[in-house]
Amino acid sequence: MQLILERLAAKIKQAHIDQQSPGSLRIEDMFAPDFVPHISAGDDVYRFIGHSDAMFPYGGRLTEKINQWQKPEDRLLSSNVRHTNHNTQITAHDIPTILDDFGASVKVLSLDCFDTLLWRNTATPKDVFAVLANNPVGRRFGITPHQRISAAARAYRAKPLENGSREIDIGDIYRIFRSLSCEERELLAEAEIRTEMNVCFAFSPYVELIRLAHTRGIKIIVVSDMYLREGELRRLLARHLPADAMQAISKIYCSVDYGTSKSHALFQIVIKECGVPASQLLHIGDNDVSDAQAPRKLGVRALHFLQFDREVADFLRLQHAASSLIVLEQPDPEAVVLPCYSPFRPIFSVANLQPYAPETVTGYMSFGPLLYAYARFLMDEVETLQQQGKRVRVFFLLRGAYLLSAACEAYAGKPVGTLVRIRNFVAVAASFKTRADVDYYISGIKPETDDLHATAKQLLIPPEVTELLIRIAHQCDDPRTAFHRLLHDDDVLELIFKNSFALRARLMRYMSKELELEHGDTIILADTGYIGSTQDYLARTFKEEFKVDILGRYVVGSDEPYRAANSKALITSPWWHCRLFEQCCTVKEGTLVDYDSYGEPVLGDIILSDKQYEKVANVQAECLRFINDAKTFFAKASVTHEYSILQRAAHAALFRQTYMPIEAELEYFKDFEHDNFREPDRKKTIYHLESAGKNARCLPSPSRLGPYETRSLGLDFTFSGLVQRRFQLDLGPEDMNVRFSPLKISIGSIHESKVFLLRAHHLHDGYFSMMLPYISGTSVKMLLGEHYEWLQIEDIQLLNSERSVCRNVSISLDLKEINREGEIYQCLSQASVATIRPVELQQFNAPHYYNMIFRPLVSRTSDPPPSRGNSQ
Repeated sequence: MQLILERLAAKIKQAHIDQQSPGSLRIEDMFAPDFVPHISAGDDVYRFIGHSDAMFPYGGRLTEKINQWQKPEDRLLSSNVRHTNHNTQITAHDIPTILDDFGASVKVLSLDCFDTLLWRNTATPKDVFAVLANNPVGRRFGITPHQRISAAARAYRAKPLENGSREIDIGDIYRIFRSLSCEERELLAEAEIRTEMNVCFAFSPYVELIRLAHTRGIKIIVVSDMYLREGELRRLLARHLPADAMQAISKIYCSVDYGTSKSHALFQIVIKECGVPASQLLHIGDNDVSDAQAPRKLGVRALHFLQFDREVADFLRLQHAASSLIVLEQPDPEAVVLPCYSPFRPIFSVANLQPYAPETVTGYMSFGPLLYAYARFLMDEVETLQQQGKRVRVFFLLRGAYLLSAACEAYAGKPVGTLVRIRNFVAVAASFKTRADVDYYISGIKPETDDLHATAKQLLIPPEVTELLIRIAHQCDDPRTAFHRLLHDDDVLELIFKNSFALRARLMRYMSKELELEHGDTIILADTGYIGSTQDYLARTFKEEFKVDILGRYVVGSDEPYRAANSKALITSPWWHCRLFEQCCTVKEGTLVDYDSYGEPVLGDIILSDKQYEKVANVQAECLRFINDAKTFFAKASVTHEYSILQRAAHAALFRQTYMPIEAELEYFKDFEHDNFREPDRKKTIYHLESAGKNARCLPSPSRLGPYETRSLGLDFTFSGLVQRRFQLDLGPEDMNVRFSPLKISIGSIHESKVFLLRAHHLHDGYFSMMLPYISGTSVKMLLGEHYEWLQIEDIQLLNSERSVCRNVSISLDLKEINREGEIYQCLSQASVATIRPVELQQFNAPHYYNMIFRPLVSRTSDPPPSRGNSQ
């Protein structure tokens, strides 16, 4: 251990992993239309990995589209501020004369492919996946747009770990669909290519530009950031380009063929192969970073193609949202209208439900029906497997499946399986035998949930080594990528393998001793859900050693393409918001920490409150009372419901409790916590009713709130969140509410000062939100007196691009002609100013921002807010 620490400490002194010196930002750059903290997406949205969790995520990215700071009419720039892209952006109207503008200096014309030369008839690139889902092949395999996007996201995370490249091909994407055979994956890949052929068309202005360039003897190439290889992309182009235009294209460069993108080294390859000076190459594409900024740094004449101006783009975005929502007003049979079942109504009629206590509403009337249906589901599965001649063993995973075991026993009238102490953390930690095992785990971590300390703990890296690794990683521009790369260090891998081997041996002793496994057993792991990673890692680690089949049967299962193979669930959902249900299924005991040398479970302390476990016990008693009542009633009535009816009723019961709890339930569960073993602060409150209103005032409505929190604000919040997430609507705060409030600011340093008139967007309860730029060494003056006599400033926080709070600056404002009492500010004159002092941070490259939350109380009548579109 000491040797490893010394080696890693030495690396800190010379660690410059991809480190770049930060560039200087100018004030006007912060308000340029194209200033945006974003990841290069290439020339299409195949690199788009999904709408950032806008509704109900626990965490998330900057969702307020900071790149669109203000619409053009929302800002007043000083007259000497030039448009930073004056001669580098073109529209469709400019295409016919492009070559004339450059004269004879252009020897090679390079065109981006998607959204430049080829367009799609879908509203967005990701809508192609909806078309694919309706393709006969897509329907056959049950593929969904979410699965396709999620598979690409994981493939992009896995590729750098595999070979250092960030370029994937279509085969890499479909390899994520683990439940499909190789032949089935190939069928889907071909179906996607054919779907692209059906939705694409050539954009005629660029076809004419190709013809014009060809007549002038200019060489024509296509350069694309794309997961399709050259032959596949050539098929698409040949399908839609006229023969003469296709023949004029001498070369097609696809990023996946060269293992690098346009933003990195692809243009260097293009320049070398074309054999001309970079200045004689003209490239045109729709992505400002990869098609304009990156090649321009190499001397290429590069133009950013703007398909639409801001107003048209916003209109099309809203129309796209409307396209998803028209299903809500389509009459049957154009819209899918499913029957609503309620098979448990007679039980509620004959049961003694007075008074309607929250544990009765939740336990007897909601979770009871859910668990009754799950017990039926599990027993049917066991019977089916036994009829196939399988020797079935059911293991309920403690702590979360305790109530599932009791429910199945009540339903069957006898013990159904065995309670076992195997948890996800242990199953994953015991699986690391090779570097590929480590990479498999890392590729499954979504960026928005990637906590470096938690990752290191899962990999069994000791705390002192973890701190060294993180210290090295944070010297780099991209700490997360650097950290993952450091995990490939031989010393670190050796430490991971050693600790995993020891844990694996202890886990095997437990399994051999307690579970009494025999070769050929079929094991069913029963649990609440969700992706089935415990099952997945146990199967990867022990299937061959024990010669058993490991299946998973869950209450709620994911529809992710990489969900565990051989898994089924009573309910399938793209979202997991069942933490409250999960806590109500637990038993009162500490978290499984480890196994001793004899294979005996080692449990941690019980850290959740006795009060919570008392409430859980009450809910569990009501669940079991319902199952017994339902079993008795249906037996007397000689009624056996179809499984599909019970399944839909169960889904409705869980949905109601999750998204539409009654007031008594909100109060009953408000102090519930869960135990997150991987995090230092292990106890996490499941929802925060007290802060829900504050969060809604600070964030795009109803973004980043849990379902119980949105319910506390009103069902309009809940339904808005559900609709936005279900249809993946691209809506921001300015779309949710057209109300705005003006604010004039001055950003200045010793050398220059500029004034901007901005608009803050309304969020909730009269509060407005505004993002202001942070520029090192400058102050931000808010000219409050020009618009307000009284206002309330709730917070001004310095955020990074991940929306993490770096500092609260509202408590250190310099005030001029302003009286302050707590959050209330009285502007004594039109010249009243509040100044955010210059804040100096450690060296960084990523943009930072001030987020100001305020509520106007009394506007200055002499200067009414400008009407929309009339900023002066």
